[in-house]
Amino acid sequence: ATVSVLYWWSKMDPSSLRTPCYVLDLDIAKGNAEAMLTRCKEAGCTLRPHVKTHKTIEGALLQTGGRKSGIVVSTLREAQFFMEGGFDDILYAVPITPDKLDQAAEISKRIAFHVMVDNPAQLDAILAHPHPSWSLFIMVDCGYHRDGVDPYSEEAVELAKRITTSGKTALKGVYTHGGNSYDARGTEQIHAYAVAERDAVVAFANKLREAGVEVGTVGVGSTPTCSHPPSDGLHGVTEMHPGNYFTYDSMQCDIGSCSLADVAVRVLTRVVGIYPERNMLIIDMGWTACSVQGAATGYGRITSHPELTVKVLKQEAGEVVPKSGTLDASKYKVGMILEVAPYHSCAAGALHPTVRIKEKGLITGEWVPCRGW
Repeated sequence: ATVSVLYWWSKMDPSSLRTPCYVLDLDIAKGNAEAMLTRCKEAGCTLRPHVKTHKTIEGALLQTGGRKSGIVVSTLREAQFFMEGGFDDILYAVPITPDKLDQAAEISKRIAFHVMVDNPAQLDAILAHPHPSWSLFIMVDCGYHRDGVDPYSEEAVELAKRITTSGKTALKGVYTHGGNSYDARGTEQIHAYAVAERDAVVAFANKLREAGVEVGTVGVGSTPTCSHPPSDGLHGVTEMHPGNYFTYDSMQCDIGSCSLADVAVRVLTRVVGIYPERNMLIIDMGWTACSVQGAATGYGRITSHPELTVKVLKQEAGEVVPKSGTLDASKYKVGMILEVAPYHSCAAGALHPTVRIKEKGLITGEWVPCRGW
């Protein structure tokens, strides 16, 4: 398992870091993790957190409250990584394809490993595979229209019946992701998406039960809808599986899931050039350090200098301009650090080989995330 690494620079000032780099404020992340655990408990649900935002053992343990069990991953490499780190109950939350079944079978020989299906072709491939026993979730479309079965269709019921009667597959539960909640702006709109997410998956679970199919886990989860769940509760839901909430990001601020004070991560970048005649600065953060998402809103927020915004990112450099008016070049120096709360922390974090950990203003260590598929 990968563990925190403390080098000779332990407890160093962030200004000494080589840039660009990715920094996580541990106190903020812990607060986010604890808040979601509490929210889940109050809703009467189990929290099965998604770990793809950070892809680290340390972060996952904070999300679960210390247990090495009950997480969600997006790649088989993540599943392998967390299994090797001691986690014994993992859901691979992407509908599976035949090329991945051999590795999935090997993982399921060692731990409680669940795979996702949403159409008969996937189930056909699983039933044709020599591995004798599979634990399956059915992905449900709650209005996002990315993947998932139509919860009101008879075809979805037939898929569930095939799973429960095949002799080699078991239906662990039903799962939905309200990714369309990312279109919300404000708590009222988030609540509306959360209600639709809950109602779709609970209705499907009830439909299956009426057809004689036993359903255990009924799961919902997106960071907006789990940060602001339905005001009338989550009756019928047994599990929540958000992930981005652990760090949040500028996009979640725009949605209304959190405040800027809840965003636990920053990309640190340095000014490499000052060009008052062009009304801009150049920084050493390109899209390889922050991603291309969020261009319309400055790729995030420059929290250390809110008067500035990122105009455009190239591969290894970015152009920074004032939000309004003329650049006051006297405020900036070559080599000074700008702190950027990234637009999407899942994307930004995936671009860095390590996560530097900040506690009480000092860098105290680093986490090494999983990489690959």
